Order: sequence, then structure tokens, then C-alpha cells
Amino acid sequence: MSAPAQARVELDFAPASRRPGGAADRLRAVLSRPAVFGGLMPVVTILNALVGMALPKLMLPSEFGTYALVVTLFQYGLIFDLGASQLADRMIPACLGRGQPEDADRIGQQLLWLRLAVAALTLAVLVPGLFAAASFGALPFQPGIGALAAAAGIAYMVSLGPACLYRAHAARRDYALSVVVLSAGLTVARPGGLLAGGIAGCFAALLAWYAGFALLFHARLTPRLALLPSASRGAALLLRGLPFFATSIIWAFYVTGNRWFAAGLLPRDAFGQFAFAANIFSLLVGAAGGFSALYYPRLSQGIASGGAYALSGRLGQDCGKLVTGLALLMAAGIVLAGWLVGLAYPQYRLGVPTARIMLVAVPPLVLASWLMPVSLSNGHKPWIDGLVVFPLATLLLGISERWLFGVAGSAGAAWASTVSALPLVAMQLGVLCHARILRARHAAALLAVTLLASAALATLAVLVDQ
Repeated sequence: MSAPAQARVELDFAPASRRPGGAADRLRAVLSRPAVFGGLMPVVTILNALVGMALPKLMLPSEFGTYALVVTLFQYGLIFDLGASQLADRMIPACLGRGQPEDADRIGQQLLWLRLAVAALTLAVLVPGLFAAASFGALPFQPGIGALAAAAGIAYMVSLGPACLYRAHAARRDYALSVVVLSAGLTVARPGGLLAGGIAGCFAALLAWYAGFALLFHARLTPRLALLPSASRGAALLLRGLPFFATSIIWAFYVTGNRWFAAGLLPRDAFGQFAFAANIFSLLVGAAGGFSALYYPRLSQGIASGGAYALSGRLGQDCGKLVTGLALLMAAGIVLAGWLVGLAYPQYRLGVPTARIMLVAVPPLVLASWLMPVSLSNGHKPWIDGLVVFPLATLLLGISERWLFGVAGSAGAAWASTVSALPLVAMQLGVLCHARILRARHAAALLAVTLLASAALATLAVLVDQ
């Protein structure tokens, strides 16, 4: 990358007027060490998970049920960029590899503008839509709270725009520090707002945090009007990013969908208990799945440079170890769930059986979250994941949850996550085999490990509850 192009993607966290050898220089030197900025992201991920697990203590079960639904709008909003981040990862490195930094800069600028346009249009449609749905009694929470949550998530999405460009340009320090600063909102603003103003205060604080950093980050990496994409260019980018966006948004709904389906089946207090278990489940899947960002980029590079099945054995072995290790951790969680919940969340004791059942689905779903970026980065037909695999898994989740609820109540609804997760993994492995990333024997071995782990955990969950 040329020096001018690199300058355009460098985010300078220190004041321009800093004196050589001053405190700002020393801080910058510390933050520029790979061990520091690389280690910050796992730390923040763990802190966010811990805060998320502490939030139920601040609410009654009925209140937490409302929060568990509303927070999904925030989660959907933060990835609602219509595939801009994935396009940056695919298009910008390709331009840089061809020695075309000006094209990389132009594409980055167009993607920044695209995010801003998507944010404005989404809010213009979504906010009135929430109030309209509430007027027909189709919304299980107040529309104002939902609008705050969605706006906070979309502000988060906008503020991530510069960070995505840093990642695509391999500006690792700037990417890591940007993401850490933004993630700190979940650690600081989220509980602070909840304590100050309840659920509405929580999302108002998050909206203020992310809107403020969106302005700051875009002031330092400003979208240039001269590079505003035309309507046809913007439409072409949206069409190209659609398969990647579809995968991301449907995956997000799939992981949180059990609470949406259950909300229409359970009374408010019972749903609060179910939502508590679903929250633990999604936090574990999200935290463990997030570490795939430390694994798949290098693996994807090896696959891209090595040809068909180049790393099939390694991928199968690594994922098998992942499933086995998670199964052991979830087994401990199933055994200790009653004691841990009784100690930390006595008001959610009734949700313990549901939590045990949902822990069974954690290993296959974390595996699914690790396989997803490998397929998107290296698969020949990424639209299959977004338009076939994940929609089918989501449909299966909804059908099985409603059917199993009729058979066994809340416990039956909880089993639906595992019932849908195993076919999801099988479909993903089939896609990777078709893309010549995984050999059939390695895929079969990994599926067998996943099935055995799930069966063992399911048996343990049933025995412990007897």
C-alpha cells in the first residue's frame, strides 16, 4: 500500500499537537504493540459476556422477558449494513493485492456512504413500522423502547464503518482499538443506562454512545462527497452484498429466534424464565463464536492459496477439538446449573431445567458459527448459506419449537434449539464438501463427533433433572 493510501486509513488516537516523548506518545507506543491491541478484543468480549450475564440480576423475570426481545432489535441493527462489511473484506484486499490503492480507497469511501444511506432509510421505515405494529397489538413491548433499541443498533453499525475499512486494509491496531472502544459501550453504557432509567434508559445510553462515536470516527475518516456512489453503483453493491447480509441477519435471528417463537406461546412470567435461559444460551454461542475471528482469516488464506482440500484435515481436527472441549464445559454447566443459578439468580430458579436443555445446543451452534465465515470466505456459492441453509434451519427451529411446546411445554420448546442445530451443521458440512474445502470423510467424522457430543449432553441433562 502506498504511503498516501495508508494515511487515509490510519486513525490517529493521539492529539496532533502531541510533543515527542510525551504521555500520548507513550500510550500510542503501548497500544501499538500486537500483544496489547490483539489481547484487548478477547478481554472485551469476555467482559461483555459477563455484563450480559449480570443484567438479569437487575430486573424481574417479567421485565427481563421484555428486555430479551427488545435487545434483539439492537443486535439486528448493528449488522444491518446489507453486506457492506463483507464486501470490504473481499474487495479492498483484492485491490491492494493488485497494487491499486486508489481503487481500494474509492471502494472504501463508497461503502461508507452506503452504510449511511442504509441507516437513514432503515430508520425511516422501521420506526413508523414499530408504532404501526403496536397500534394493531402486534408488538409485545412499547414501540418507543423498540425504536430506541433499533436506533442504537443502527448507530453501532454506522460507527463500525471505519473499523471495517481498517480491517480490510490490515490496519490491525486501528481496527482493534476502534472495536474495543465501541464494545466498551456494552460494558459501560448498557448497565449504566439500565440502572439510571430502566430498559428505555439502557438503550438511550447505548444510542448516545454509538451516535457519538459514529460522529467522531467519521470525522477522522470522513466520507468524501466526490466519491459518493451513483444510484446504479449503490444498487450494484447492495446486490453483491445481499448473500453475505442474508447469512448474517438470518444467523442472528436464528440464534435469538427461540425467544421470539416462545414469546407467543408462554405467559409473561414463564417467558421471563425461558428468556433467562435463552440469554445464557445466546451469550455463550456469541462469545465462543466470536473467537472464530482469530481463527478463520489465516485458515481462509491457506485454503485460497493451497487449492482444493488443502486444509481439510486441519479444519476437521480443529473443529472436532472445538466441539469436544465445548461439550466438556457444557457438561459441567449442566451439572452445576442448579447451584450456580440458585446462588447468583435466585429469582430465575424455575428457568434451570430450560437452561440445562439449551446448553446441549451450544457445541453444535458454536461449530456452525465457526464454519460460517469459512464458507462465506472460500465457498464458490456464498448465497447458498444465506438463502438456503440458514433459512431452512430457522424454519425448522420455528416448526419444532411450536410442536415440541405442545408436547412438553417450556422444556419441549427448549429442545428445539438442538433439534434444528444438528441439521444446520450437516447442511454446512455438505456445502463445504461441495466447495472442495472439506473431504467427505473429514466432514463425516466431524458430524459424528457433534452428534455424539449432543447425545451425551442430552442424556446428562435428562438424568440431572430427574
